Amino acid sequence: MRIEITKGLVLSAYTTTRNSLTEILFPAGEYLANLTPEGKIEILNTGASKAQFSFSQFREKLSLGEFVLIEA
Repeated sequence: MRIEITKGLVLSAYTTTRNSLTEILFPAGEYLANLTPEGKIEILNTGASKAQFSFSQFREKLSLGEFVLIEA
């Protein structure tokens, strides 16, 4: 799916380059998002970083207008 982040957000994201969770800036713009096998929604920032949200966290971001679902 594709989402739009409406304003720049600093999110906890997993980085493959450091193999750890860190705070990463997700600037406003469009992003790819996937459903993980664990049932979470994963937003891809770059090939090396991604943030994961539960459905309730994702729904909250949608209701606050921080995320806009572009394509499911």
